[in-house]
Amino acid sequence: MNAEGTPALAAEPRVADFGKRLIITADDFGFSREVNAAVARAHQQGVLTGASLMVTGAARDEAAHVARENPRLDVGLHLVVCRGSSVLPASQLHGVADAGGRFGENPVMAGMRYFFNRRVRGLLRDEVRAQVELHLQLTGTLNHIDGHLNFHVHPVIADLLVEFAAEYHVPCIRLPREPVFTTIRLAGDHASRKLVEAVIFRALSRRTRRMIAARGIISTDWLFGLHQSGNLSEEYVIGVIGRMRPGLTELYLHPAEDIGVTPPSPQAQREVSILTSSRIRAAIEAEGIQLTNFAMVACSRNEEVAPGSNSLRPVREAKHNGEP
Repeated sequence: MNAEGTPALAAEPRVADFGKRLIITADDFGFSREVNAAVARAHQQGVLTGASLMVTGAARDEAAHVARENPRLDVGLHLVVCRGSSVLPASQLHGVADAGGRFGENPVMAGMRYFFNRRVRGLLRDEVRAQVELHLQLTGTLNHIDGHLNFHVHPVIADLLVEFAAEYHVPCIRLPREPVFTTIRLAGDHASRKLVEAVIFRALSRRTRRMIAARGIISTDWLFGLHQSGNLSEEYVIGVIGRMRPGLTELYLHPAEDIGVTPPSPQAQREVSILTSSRIRAAIEAEGIQLTNFAMVACSRNEEVAPGSNSLRPVREAKHNGEP
């Protein structure tokens, strides 16, 4: 931890450095003041290195202020097209959002409507662009994009997102492809559900991976946070840290802190404790893991990588040892 109390991020390694690097991200930044408070505390007192901003969240302006007050916190876009509100007025999104500007609550129904109703695709294009541009207005930078409920790898949304990422020079996109058997070994609950999720997101991520590789956009080698979302524990995270492979890994969480207004769920509060835990920090240090973020990754994206190395590389070269 540095003198300002923020996590000590390692300088982005050079080509000759073959180690384990970890990005720790908080999703739903801007959703509420409770989430914003958690992000600020977890970054200043813990190991959080990045956040993903919901630009239509009720507390998005406060989140932008938190981002300005913490310049080492890398803030990406958490694209919302389901279970949330739109940027554009409802009058411009008939068939996509309701009269109050709310997207559908059922991910399966929303996904089917987006896929089969060609009329809504132009509306979605306008909304995705509006969210990208609003994010840039609020924060001034955009180094990574992911999606609420991981909707950003839905075929229709992914097509739009990759197009706009290239247009706006966004260097990184999250691919929700988690080593599911590692997660099941660490937490065996709901194994069948996790396997089904893995099959779905493996297929969607494979398609998106090809698209972003063609545009020179990168992602991480590994990701955790998908299958155990809502059930994270300190022991599980320590287990993930102990099993990290060389390369770039992202772990994402959904923390929220009780600030005396509307108490968040116990799990969201537990995730704040995980992010500020001395045991988590000690585990990271013991494994020789370098904390980083997407902004630092973006700075090194054009480095030439030695053949066979595990340093940052285009996603088309990333290997996953056959795991879903």
